[in-house]
Amino acid sequence: MQRTISRMQRLGLGSIFAGDWTGAARLVGLRTAGSQAPHGSRAVATQAAGSPAFGPGTSSGHHSPRVVVLGGGFGGLYAAVRLEQLMWPRGNKPQITLVDQSDRFVFKPLLYELINGAASADEVSPSFGQLLAPYPIRFVQAQVASVATAAPLADAPDPDVPDAAGAVTLADGTQLPYDFLVVALGGQPDSRGVPGVKEWAVPFAGYEDALRVKGTLDLLSDAGTGGCVVVVGAGYSGVELAATVAERLRARGGGGAGVAVKVLTPGSHILEGCPEGQREAASKALADLGVEVLTGARVLGLSPPLYAAGSDDEEELAAGTSAAALPTACVVSYSLAADAPPAAAGAAAGAVVRNVGADLVVWTAGTSPATREARAGFPFPVNQRGAIETEPTLRVSGSGNVFALGDTAVAAADPHHPAHTLPATAQVAFQQADYAAWNVWAAINGRPLLPFKYQHLGSMMALGQTNAAVALPIPVPSALAEAVRSSPLGPLLSAAGVRVGGAEPEAAASAAGAAAAAGKSSAVGDSGVTVEGPLAQLMRRGAYLYRQPTNEQRLNVAASWVRLGLEAAASLAGGSRR
Repeated sequence: MQRTISRMQRLGLGSIFAGDWTGAARLVGLRTAGSQAPHGSRAVATQAAGSPAFGPGTSSGHHSPRVVVLGGGFGGLYAAVRLEQLMWPRGNKPQITLVDQSDRFVFKPLLYELINGAASADEVSPSFGQLLAPYPIRFVQAQVASVATAAPLADAPDPDVPDAAGAVTLADGTQLPYDFLVVALGGQPDSRGVPGVKEWAVPFAGYEDALRVKGTLDLLSDAGTGGCVVVVGAGYSGVELAATVAERLRARGGGGAGVAVKVLTPGSHILEGCPEGQREAASKALADLGVEVLTGARVLGLSPPLYAAGSDDEEELAAGTSAAALPTACVVSYSLAADAPPAAAGAAAGAVVRNVGADLVVWTAGTSPATREARAGFPFPVNQRGAIETEPTLRVSGSGNVFALGDTAVAAADPHHPAHTLPATAQVAFQQADYAAWNVWAAINGRPLLPFKYQHLGSMMALGQTNAAVALPIPVPSALAEAVRSSPLGPLLSAAGVRVGGAEPEAAASAAGAAAAAGKSSAVGDSGVTVEGPLAQLMRRGAYLYRQPTNEQRLNVAASWVRLGLEAAASLAGGSRR
């Protein structure tokens, strides 16, 4: 096999768009004609001493390497499929085992469609059995208990099978020996130490969470007694969820229209650090849907309904919740930055405590690596957040045959600037999956490994069934942006939902000044191209269709969307005839 690294398969149009939790450098579900390294990367000789080698002429020549992938999210599943699709020298193709505690993969960017009815369960969360049917990848549904970097000695070892480099112990005591290990266990909701969050709030991280939110919204709508839904966090996930919840409640009519939707964020505005075009589009969408955004709101705790400690406003709290008496109903205690004395740093320093009754609290205020609470079971170096420390090649620091990616790992934006770490987003995991698969291939075959190099591909977010905002990473000088807006082309682009440049100069200066006064950085005024409205939603759907993990799943999703489109068209046509 030639050492020259060939180009990766060309990306489709949809793959240049990504959201805070979505995005990919390429789709690993397409079959390739040969082993291809991620495009634009230079191989580096980082073969570690003691790293297993396989193939003809080695002591393991008749033994297929065993690769165990922990975690079936975007990083783990896509890395496993990509690893299977690479071209392997004779005798070196590995036996791949994928381990996940759930029997379903979750395409998280489409969880919002599950709530508003724009996608089915099989589209959003297909089973691993269905996805892996075309591939000889073994799937094991189990929870990981620990990892040993040295395989335990068997009482009667099989002389035909060489010792493994290590072993994964599952919750039931089963051990999976491995020669190479890929850790991609993802992230988990983080309560940030706020009392009552784990007991009363609903996270929004998986299939079951989306079903629980959807079911609660239906109960509120059917009860017809008003109520309140609180979304904590105003990043991409919180804003998208708030827009989806509000739209679903309004669409059901009746009692749903009387349910208030509130967003609480400690920041000075929503989507801090995100492109200004998206922020403006999201602010307008939330306002149109009647969502109340409380900025500078620091959640202090969640407690049972009507039993907030030290509260004298039980009647007000009772009025905030629905008479449906849902099991998720609680009281949210918070403080506003505007209420705090100038020298105060929080409630303990004199901030005013406010309370609001909520029938449902959805927590999107942060995540942490899934390995954080199980550090003793994972003998790998981690940072303060519990994320595994890796080399630029995604290989775990100090290891020759263990790789880590996604939310579980610390990744640098540039190999030459390791201090600049990347956020834990699916866009990062998508891109890392290709590198991880390639580097496992390279390690097995004794070839140089590639340092991971991240390429930001933009961001996109859903703001309803037919509304979205897509920010493209296309630099536009301020002078050029202003010239385009003032030209005859400006109104046409605006009508199509295309915004060139950031905010208007006056708004940008005002927002930047406010951020500077608060001692914070501001993304206001960032130049770029933002697409919003139906066109952006079409682009978003196209991107997610392209990024489905397998060709079979892509066809299933496409057929379902066509069917839904035809049903919607028929419904509109029937209404117009009446």
